[in-house]
Amino acid sequence: MPCESGPCDNSAEYRAEANRATRAACDMRTILRRANLEHMLTVETRKWIAKHDREDAVRIAAENAEGIRERTKRTALDKLTLEERRVLGL
Repeated sequence: MPCESGPCDNSAEYRAEANRATRAACDMRTILRRANLEHMLTVETRKWIAKHDREDAVRIAAENAEGIRERTKRTALDKLTLEERRVLGL
């Protein structure tokens, strides 16, 4: 499931924009982490990443407990043809 910004009391429009920015930051974190470049970020940014990682772990645990991730995975797999599954080794 996609990342979201933390709780806030602002408008739905503000919340949607905050969620888009959070997902973009999370994507960039993933890219930097894969390239082993996280150490080049500012302390403030690294603190945000650490906090976000903790929040993600809690969210993912809840999604797993509720079966959300498994249903999402099953829905995606059901869209694949037999040949696509073979190519992907599934």
